[in-house]
Amino acid sequence: MKKLNFETGMKKLVRVGAAFLLTGLMITPLSSLFAVQGMGAKSQEAFLRMRTVTFFDTRFSFTPSNRVKVGDEFTCTGKVMLMPTWPQEIPFSGISFFNFFVPGPQVLRKAIFVNEKYFQFNSVVLEKGGVYEYKMINQARTPGIWPVGPMVSMEEAGPFIGPEEYLTIEGSNAGFTNPVKTLLGNTIDLENYGEARMIMWTLLTSAIAVAWLIYWCSKPFTRRLGLVAAGRKEDLFSPMDRQVCFLFTIGTIVLVAAAAMITKAQYPITIPIQETKYYIKPLPPEPALIQAEVTDATYDVPGRTLSFHIQVKNVGDKPVVLKEFLTANVRFLNPDVPGNTWNENYPEVNGGPMKVTPSEPINPGETKTLEVSMQSAEWENQRLTMYHESTNRFGGLLFFSDTSGTRQVFAIADQIVIPKFGGAIGGGM
Repeated sequence: MKKLNFETGMKKLVRVGAAFLLTGLMITPLSSLFAVQGMGAKSQEAFLRMRTVTFFDTRFSFTPSNRVKVGDEFTCTGKVMLMPTWPQEIPFSGISFFNFFVPGPQVLRKAIFVNEKYFQFNSVVLEKGGVYEYKMINQARTPGIWPVGPMVSMEEAGPFIGPEEYLTIEGSNAGFTNPVKTLLGNTIDLENYGEARMIMWTLLTSAIAVAWLIYWCSKPFTRRLGLVAAGRKEDLFSPMDRQVCFLFTIGTIVLVAAAAMITKAQYPITIPIQETKYYIKPLPPEPALIQAEVTDATYDVPGRTLSFHIQVKNVGDKPVVLKEFLTANVRFLNPDVPGNTWNENYPEVNGGPMKVTPSEPINPGETKTLEVSMQSAEWENQRLTMYHESTNRFGGLLFFSDTSGTRQVFAIADQIVIPKFGGAIGGGM
């Protein structure tokens, strides 16, 4: 009797343990899902994020509260540069599409302007080295907390994601509408336009598919396998089967044809989908303050420090300073420039201070070699440590400014980086 109770107890224990294990296996993916944040930009290679497309001057109209209500409109503005030395390993067609990223249709994209020209559905053709100004008008649609930001998708190269912010949309979308006026003068609500028709066709075609599956699955499976093994495939189909196939085929063709005729009768005026691509001329170049060339670059792996030397010649008529370095949506500011402090409304990641030696301004006509050094954990956090990749080059934008506030953006796009692993690892470099 004691043995029986022991066995029963062990069985219960095994069942409880299995239940806990199964519950854990079910909960683990959900916990991982909730831990997912952002749009996954860090999953892209560092050289792709640093040397292809760089967003700057990005602003969101909902900052600093980062809160809007359902139905409120907000804007995202900024500029984007296609780096002049585009990586050879990444295709470049220039055919691009400006978009506003958000996980799902949580906001409506009302309008997009590129260099003040309206674009909503068309692709644009961009140039290497060109700077383009964008403005995106959006409308809050679904309550929740969402990562949002600008994005440029390029043919054959993929999407390039700009800086992001977390937006809280408050309220309820129960009465939300999205009215648009058609070319015929009718006003429709895109929130539910054609919804009944879509549901009807989904149910109808699903019913046909289910009927097809029921007919064939109702036949003896083992017997059919035996016929195949015996080489009697001609016996698989009976005259009844052929008649059913014929009826399904003819019925489907008639159904599709009838639906097309009914739809054409209901909507006699249509136009083809537009596929025109527009060439967009870049913004005029900013005033030339400097001429510069990066001569070398290193990345100290233990110290998490990117350093490079840049030879700068002041071609303007006022002293010039280096204020900032921006790459892959991470900003580094020169603290030696008065007033050059971090603004919490910046959507980019704060990389930390940028040390510039010598720190004195470059006078008109003067040429100096600057040593730029940026020690930051963000090189690791943002997966920008290029020594892991086969293309060990870096890029980004340097922001120079003179005493009047005039700015020149200088692109670094093809500088090889020598990693330094320290003396304790493999003898150092």
